[in-house]
Amino acid sequence: MSMRKTFISRLALRSITGHKLRSVLTIAGIAIGVGFIIFLISLGYGLQRISTQEVANLEALQIIEVSPGKSKIIKIDDDTIEKFMSLSDVEAAEPQLSLVGTFSVDTGSIEGVVYGKDTDYLELEETDIEAGRLYSSDLAQEVVINKAIATQFGFTDTNNILGETVTISTNIGSEYLNDKEDPLKKEDDFKIVGVLSNSDSPYAYVPLEVYTDYGVVNYSSAKVKVGSKEATDTAKQQIENLGYKTTTLKDTVDQINQFFGIFQLILLSFGAIAVLIAALGMFNTLTISLLEKTREISFMKVLGTNGKDIWRMFIAEALLIGFIGSMVGILAGLLVGGFLNDFLATLAERTGNKPVEIFYAPFIFTFATFAIAMIISFLTGIYPSYRASKIDPLEALRYE
Repeated sequence: MSMRKTFISRLALRSITGHKLRSVLTIAGIAIGVGFIIFLISLGYGLQRISTQEVANLEALQIIEVSPGKSKIIKIDDDTIEKFMSLSDVEAAEPQLSLVGTFSVDTGSIEGVVYGKDTDYLELEETDIEAGRLYSSDLAQEVVINKAIATQFGFTDTNNILGETVTISTNIGSEYLNDKEDPLKKEDDFKIVGVLSNSDSPYAYVPLEVYTDYGVVNYSSAKVKVGSKEATDTAKQQIENLGYKTTTLKDTVDQINQFFGIFQLILLSFGAIAVLIAALGMFNTLTISLLEKTREISFMKVLGTNGKDIWRMFIAEALLIGFIGSMVGILAGLLVGGFLNDFLATLAERTGNKPVEIFYAPFIFTFATFAIAMIISFLTGIYPSYRASKIDPLEALRYE
């Protein structure tokens, strides 16, 4: 005689509800373990997502920064830019010049870095302007300064410095000029048309054409844009084969992902310990249930119930405990993470900061956690189920 699956499920449910306190404690142990995993790993995923979103977007992942490194032989010039453009999947290549300079206005002067960039380079860079605009053309005698310069000149409101004239003095080294030329010192007046939001250290952008007119033929670095982020590694390797040093934001993202992969494994190990302890609790519960039901199982076998149905009954009890505990744990982990996200978002809005989600649980991870918890529940129930299915009814009744 073989029992129906629905009847076996009802027997398993009756066994759980028949010992409420013991069942609740066992389910609570599983829920705590699973909830702990969901909470910790969602924290890891959330921090990883925040980090990668802050440092990279799809466009930025397609940009390769190129420099000659410390080599005195390898240079970046117009011919080099043409070589970059001839590489497969390269859409754009723009040079940049970096010089030490002095910025002077009526109130004083400060030292900083002057970057020569044409308008195409600024488009690749996706420059973040706080006030004003970028220079209108490569021939404009205009400059974009950063917030640090405006602040050091006494302009707390960056809009007030727009339209002011700043004198920029630069020393152009011979490495940027034709080999036969001596270093140059140049001084030019520029109209301030924009202010960058960065305030770390003084620097400014001026049209690259200003310095190429002075005879600059070599550049400090270049930006190369490829057609897709999948092509970045190939183009990067091709440029490195030409002898240049390259860096990409993809490298940074890969390092972040690698770090958080290790971080999540550490967090997972803590959660796994909790789940293991809960599994031992379930094993203990099922073993006690087996001892308590020895007489009942004996009568069931005498009445014709086979060992396979007995095995199924105990496995069903293990799976039901695991299912309830897993679902409660997953919901608890998600709710706690969601509550903390809402709390931090409210706090960020009140303080004028950008709200972020620190806890993030991908569906595939949540489903995998549930599946693993069910597998552990099944494995935990195998031995008690096997013991129950092998009970000799005559021996058990004699013992009773």
